[in-house]
Amino acid sequence: MKAVEIKTNKNGVQYGLFAVHTGLSADADDCTYAVYKLCENYNRHVKGGIAKTWRYVERGLSFEAALALFSRRSK
Repeated sequence: MKAVEIKTNKNGVQYGLFAVHTGLSADADDCTYAVYKLCENYNRHVKGGIAKTWRYVERGLSFEAALALFSRRSK
């Protein structure tokens, strides 16, 4: 999984557009796209008490559909 672009919207929430390789080859044809959101949750095992994790909004999209969703979310 590789980040194509990461943006922060006006509310301060970070969204990322990620390329996910689905096959064994490194061709661009074997790639699907996903939109993820950076979430902050309480975790007592982490220094400071807040753990940051990327959670998916939608996965398995084409590049055009993922870019449309990413641009709509990161306004």
